[in-house]
Amino acid sequence: MRNALLLVLGVCMLGVTKAQTLPSAAPAPTPWRWGISWNLLPLMANGYHVSLEKAWGPGSRHSILLTPQGYRGPVNDLTSELHETGTDRVRGYGLEVHHRIYLGATPSPADGYYVAYGASYQHFRLQFQAKSWQPEAGPDNLYYYEYRLRNQTETIDRYGASVVLGRQLVFPDTSFFLDAYLGLGLRKADPRGTLPTTHYASSMSDYGSAGFYLPVGLRVGMAL
Repeated sequence: MRNALLLVLGVCMLGVTKAQTLPSAAPAPTPWRWGISWNLLPLMANGYHVSLEKAWGPGSRHSILLTPQGYRGPVNDLTSELHETGTDRVRGYGLEVHHRIYLGATPSPADGYYVAYGASYQHFRLQFQAKSWQPEAGPDNLYYYEYRLRNQTETIDRYGASVVLGRQLVFPDTSFFLDAYLGLGLRKADPRGTLPTTHYASSMSDYGSAGFYLPVGLRVGMAL
């Protein structure tokens, strides 16, 4: 998380340097119909986030950002501190919607600093192993409770809202851009599973984490 924050801050500083070199007379805005981008940071948690940005109109400094999300793969140390066997798996999906407001005037309608606010929904299904009490048949055909390692499942529905400050940098004479952001959000999680308590709320980056969190991202994309 620390390295991700430093990377985002570095991109924002690059934006300040670029802004200082712009000529005083800005050229006419470049048409911007759609932008498609890939968020690199969720890959560390086996998350695949693809964002679609649509401007409200020609030259508008407002846009809507839709981010479908998919999750599939093993659970790692970055996500959860409780996995022990290396067999933990996650599958899931989600959607995030943000309204962006770009600040100031720049040569491109989707270039520059922005503030954004929005909401999100995520659904996770996790498979893992953990010790629990379960009745098992004994040699006398009677059932006895035994405490041992077993296959477990947990399903999590998570709802969130966030406000972010970011910098989208369109590279000169190309359709490519870099987008970095950092903000503050609040999430509510509804876990259900074979264990009486949630297994995936050990850190802010865990799948079942609830409460305040720091949304951070680094996207690479292309304008269409």
